[in-house]
Amino acid sequence: MRFVHVADVHLDTPFTGRSDAVRRRLRDASREAFRRAVDLAIREEVHALLIAGDLFDGDRLSFTTERFLLEQAGRLADHGITVVYATGNHDPGSSDTGPRLLDWPSNVHVVGDATPSKVLVTTRSGEAVGYVNAIGHAGPSESDDLSRALPRPAADLPEVGLLHTQVHSSVGSADHHPYAPSELTYLLRAGYDYWALGHVHLRQELADDPPIWYAGSLQGRTHAERGERGALLVDLTDRSGPTVAFRPLAPVRWETVTVDRLDSVSSLDELERQVQVAWENQRSSESGAADVEWMVRVVLTGPCPLWGTLRGDEDRDLLASELREILGALEVTVLSEGVHPVLALDDHRERVDVLGEALRLAAAVRAGDTPLKNLDPADLVGIVTDEPASLARYVRELLEDADGEIAAHLLDPQSS
Repeated sequence: MRFVHVADVHLDTPFTGRSDAVRRRLRDASREAFRRAVDLAIREEVHALLIAGDLFDGDRLSFTTERFLLEQAGRLADHGITVVYATGNHDPGSSDTGPRLLDWPSNVHVVGDATPSKVLVTTRSGEAVGYVNAIGHAGPSESDDLSRALPRPAADLPEVGLLHTQVHSSVGSADHHPYAPSELTYLLRAGYDYWALGHVHLRQELADDPPIWYAGSLQGRTHAERGERGALLVDLTDRSGPTVAFRPLAPVRWETVTVDRLDSVSSLDELERQVQVAWENQRSSESGAADVEWMVRVVLTGPCPLWGTLRGDEDRDLLASELREILGALEVTVLSEGVHPVLALDDHRERVDVLGEALRLAAAVRAGDTPLKNLDPADLVGIVTDEPASLARYVRELLEDADGEIAAHLLDPQSS
């Protein structure tokens, strides 16, 4: 059995807070990514397309998306490709809380609640090649471990488990609500040839025997979803040697470029050249991204003579607007909180005051010479562990280039 595994498409995401043009492009990009997944399925002559939840972002469904999905399902039907779609927390199967029901063609099997469904997958000629065991979310906050409701597979044909779940040990799981929580140890021994998972937006392999995969989001939606996004092409023909291959499909990518060494930059043109060089250097390592549009976040950091100007919204907006043209990006956002005045820091380290003490303490923490006692993880943004070594490492990373900011704030409190 060969199939394409996608998840977390989030069609009709509103993308509030962005311009009308950017919002329309991002909504179109989600549909385009799904169309590319259908193209992939047809081109590779797979037997099935599996959708592991959150096909929709919410209960509002545009006419454009409704028509689009039925057209794509029809294309798959014309090629004899089975579609199995297990609902998630954003698109639960209940008609009260989920998107409106569509008149799907017969090749589409929607599993919209906690009742397991076993779908036979065949070739175009009707030869059985495997089964997909799917279970869905009936409501937006499923708390049960749905994986344990799926039946034990038989041994005659490949069987796949399809589920929208938070696997506790997965990378990035803490960034998502613990809906339909499951345990990797159970998935490993459940007997399936492959687990097609959704919910966690970071593509990752949780195990290789059997393969247990999050496909990740099909099209990134925020700067938290950087890098290539797409689908997984899975071949279970040889059950002793299954293959899983990633295929990038997203037409829009979100990336962040950090620019420092700005201590000699004294004009807008110089600053823009520095950003352009940093962006081109970062892009030089990219391959196969010629037809991609970019949502770019520029993070400026370190000492800069223009630090005061960069704190103003109007000037920062102009910089972002001109960088959008220079970089050829769909949108550019500039973050400048990390810039500070050009300071002779060595002149301040030996001061017998709060600034000197703060700089010496930061240096001691970075060097590991000062134990961080009674540090509460709740006081730190972006940390999800209370393990002392991890907390200490996280704080050292925060302080890595912080001396300038510390000095700027203490010398001029208004700079914050």
